[in-house]
Order: sequence, then C-alpha cells, then structure tokens
Amino acid sequence: MRLEQRFTLPHPPVAAWPMFKNIELLVGCLPGASLTGPAVDGDVPLRFDVKLGPIAAGFIGEGQVSFDDAGQAGRFVGQATDKRTNSRVKGSAAFALQPDAAGTRVDVTVEYALTGSLAQFSRGAIVRELASALTAQFAANLSDRLRTAIAPGHASLAAASTPASPSTFTPASASPFQPSSAPQALDGWSLVKQMLRQRWVRWRIALAAAWRR
Repeated sequence: MRLEQRFTLPHPPVAAWPMFKNIELLVGCLPGASLTGPAVDGDVPLRFDVKLGPIAAGFIGEGQVSFDDAGQAGRFVGQATDKRTNSRVKGSAAFALQPDAAGTRVDVTVEYALTGSLAQFSRGAIVRELASALTAQFAANLSDRLRTAIAPGHASLAAASTPASPSTFTPASASPFQPSSAPQALDGWSLVKQMLRQRWVRWRIALAAAWRR
C-alpha cells in the first residue's frame, strides 16, 4: 500500500533539517514509536505500539535510514514483527523538505506491506485517516521541539534561512539514549475519531457560513 502525506512546519529548512537527522528526537515525535537501542550509523532498532480497539500490537524490528544533505531528503527502510498477533510489516518511508512561504513543506511517501492477522486493518479509508491523524500529531510534536531547540539568543529564523548562514542554527543536543520500559501505545481509533470530530466541526462552521450568505 502507498500513502502520501504533506505537512508544513513554521520554521525554515535550515532549522528543520538538523532535527530530521536527529533520530532519537524524530522517533520521540511519532506517537507509539520508541527506540529499543541507540541508532548507530543509520541502523535504527525500533518498536511501534498501537491499539486498535481491543487489539494491541507491539511491532519490534529494525531499519536503515539514509540522508541526502544536498537535497534535504531522506529514506527509511525497515521491517518489524508483532509476535502476539503473528503479524509482520515491511516497507519504506521517503521524505523531502522544501522551502515554503510558511516555513518548510515536508512531503512524505510511505509504502508498506502488512501480513498476518492484522492485515485486515491495512486496507480502506481507515488507514488513510489514521495516517493523516498520525502525520498531524507528528508535525505538531516536531514543531514544538523545534521551538524549544532554538537558542534564546538567536536573533531571527529569517536570517538563518539564507544559504550563507546555515551554521547559525544549532539544534539542542540529544540526551543519552535511555530505553523506555513501558512505551506509550498509539490509540489508533481514538486518533481517527478525534480527526473526524475536527472535520465535522469545520464542516458545520463552513455550512453555517454558507447559509448566512
């Protein structure tokens, strides 16, 4: 299955790109994801916990991440297995950063295959809704981390966005790796329902505005 997502960060690429190369920070921004060990030389030992109603799964696996500094793009390829449901997932995620009037546009393309008892949840609109909700939460978390990583003495993000001054931004250094004994699982249904409620509210507001015209 192929999923394409896009989101915008209110920060220039020169500020956003170093954060994408900080694997521990990036994984910490993704709900349900955690590292099972330090990421070394692009090797990422990963765990992803998710709840779908009464079903709980903990996918444990590994992957390899690569970066293109010149193009400000990257790619992750990996696979993981959940022993409780005898399910297996493998796939890839490619991302690219582009300058945007609002800051940085991030384009993400995910391709994956899910086998086993959980494969029934890998098709249909519910997966796309979950992907959209997960992307929105990841973008919000990453934006928050970007705000706290920017040094208080930094004069202007606009100044840092010029090609001549890429070194004026220094992201906060990552803390030593500490494995999580109880990773917070992603509540898939709750996330999707939250997004659907938000869409329903926006639709009602738009409908009310149309009636007043």
